[in-house]
Amino acid sequence: MENNTGKYLKYAIGEIFLVVFGILIALQINNWNEQVKGQRVANSYIKSLQADLENDVKALDNLIGGFEMELAKNLALAKRLSSPTANTDTIKKIARYEFLPYFNPTNELNLSTFNALIATGHIDLLQRDFAKKIQEHNAFQLFVLKGSEFNIKLAADVGKDYIQKYPLNSPQNAINGQIMDSFWDQTDDNQLKIELNAVLTSKIFVLEVVNEVRKELLKRTKKLILEIEDKSKDD
Repeated sequence: MENNTGKYLKYAIGEIFLVVFGILIALQINNWNEQVKGQRVANSYIKSLQADLENDVKALDNLIGGFEMELAKNLALAKRLSSPTANTDTIKKIARYEFLPYFNPTNELNLSTFNALIATGHIDLLQRDFAKKIQEHNAFQLFVLKGSEFNIKLAADVGKDYIQKYPLNSPQNAINGQIMDSFWDQTDDNQLKIELNAVLTSKIFVLEVVNEVRKELLKRTKKLILEIEDKSKDD
């Protein structure tokens, strides 16, 4: 009986060991599968994020180029107005026929992938250092978007007030011809100087400020794309 009991105990212990060992292997395999699955999801997000950043580069290039052209035009107007030969006729000619207070209102970036990472909690699937980098980049993106929106709106509001006092040269004007000529003949020259200086100065300032932060964002975006490309090679 003692011999049989000992054999049964050894057998039972062996069975328990095999069961536990099997469970541990199954858990290990499951963990490995989850890691592989998580890495696939992370890689998918990284590719999508790279596509967003590349689209941002194209958009920022276009916006910066457009603002640079507009800035050059307005700086040329400011130079003419500041010339020693400038007079009242110069001011009226520029105000009536040349100056436009408008801005390109486009102010968007591709944030969908980052927003999805945050909403789903999948940002935890990314390496900690890389997750920190894209969070910092997103914070700067939001800074640029909000700052640009604020400054453009500020200058646009000044421009709106200006065109309510001084009609622009446009075929869409309801009133043109001699009546409009009489308006400009009777304009207070000093007041026009003040108003035109305010709106032109505001526009030049905003064009410069917004373009500077957009250029910095463009530089950071290109750098992040290179880091993602290097990371993909390593993986």
